[in-house]
Amino acid sequence: MEQIRVKDEELQILKSGIVLKKKLLSVKERNYLKRLKAFESKHKMKSEAFYDKFNTGKLGDDEEWFDWLFVYEAYNKIIEQKKIIDGLSL
Repeated sequence: MEQIRVKDEELQILKSGIVLKKKLLSVKERNYLKRLKAFESKHKMKSEAFYDKFNTGKLGDDEEWFDWLFVYEAYNKIIEQKKIIDGLSL
């Protein structure tokens, strides 16, 4: 693992940036989750099931599937980033 040396005043800036990033990720998480729930409700299918069906070619190439795919993958990326931030010892 790579280590970085920072001065105390620099550390405070980094910490506040990380806190802000976490807040922004939380807002994005809520927005993407609302969009996922709308897709799930409309198509009566959980996002995980959609993802599996889409990746095995069972759904075709309708534009809406690609929209759902983007939202699903973006949501999961946000969750991963939040886990990383939560694992930091600040």
